[in-house]
Amino acid sequence: MLVARLLRGVRLAAALAIVAVLFAPPALQAQPALTIVTVGTLSSDNSAAVYYAQELGIFKKYGIDAQISALASGPVTAAAVTGGALDIGVANVATIAVARTRGVQLKFLFPASIASDGTLTDQIAVAKDSTVRTAADLNGKTIGVNGLRDLQQLCAMSWMDKHGGDSKTLHFIEIPIPQMGTALSLHRIDAGMPVEPFVTAQKDLIRSLGTVLDGVGPRYMVIGYLATDTWLATHADVAARFVRAMREASQWGNTHRTESAAMIERIMHVDPAVGATMNRATYGTDLDPVLMQPVLDAALKYGILDRPVPVSDLIWRAPK
Repeated sequence: MLVARLLRGVRLAAALAIVAVLFAPPALQAQPALTIVTVGTLSSDNSAAVYYAQELGIFKKYGIDAQISALASGPVTAAAVTGGALDIGVANVATIAVARTRGVQLKFLFPASIASDGTLTDQIAVAKDSTVRTAADLNGKTIGVNGLRDLQQLCAMSWMDKHGGDSKTLHFIEIPIPQMGTALSLHRIDAGMPVEPFVTAQKDLIRSLGTVLDGVGPRYMVIGYLATDTWLATHADVAARFVRAMREASQWGNTHRTESAAMIERIMHVDPAVGATMNRATYGTDLDPVLMQPVLDAALKYGILDRPVPVSDLIWRAPK
């Protein structure tokens, strides 16, 4: 009798447990595990869509727990990805092309931002009290860029030659983007390459000479999201989900300027007046090789690349 009562008790307990699971409120039911993905970005509007995906729950929708870190430059981010400290990072085409010529296997999986005629997010600037007025006035001067032999240096050189200066005379030093305005006001550099939101945030310290992106070409990919060949091969499903999430976030960012600016204000600690008036980036929604080629051409022209790199070598596509 005791054994029978114990068996009946076990069956009743099991039945009650099943009922509890079936009829438990959604918050109490087991949730699918999210895949942790470490992502490196830059402190700029150009790469802010990754924050939109996080803030809006888009990453979670696609089963991703994105752990985001802001780094100083594309080369630093690419190095972190190569070394395994990050799964995915943001960098420009020239940096990744150079890396591949040196045997570092990196590929882009999604664009971050696209430059076109009139894009004002990236500017070449001088101190308010500088006597520099033209590109020719910068001949022989020192330019602050966020990474040596990076897209910013490439843009400065091509902008100089396009507007009457001589790029061969320039000297470059590394300055983190948020510190460009201070470096200019203290005359540590003669010109710098601030990007939004810092172009607007530091407007009392700097004077713009123009949009620096137009030197490379009329339309091209400024930066994109990348990973190692090995990570992409072993995490193809995760990478494909990341791409879908970023496409949704980028489309939202392009059509919700007020809301996205508010996120930038909070995350990058900028004044609301800056977010309301700053020049905005156009976020890419598809990886287009045509938009990567102008950077490769300019990098080869200015010696950042020592040999041609096929654009196809830089692109990852999700397996079908």
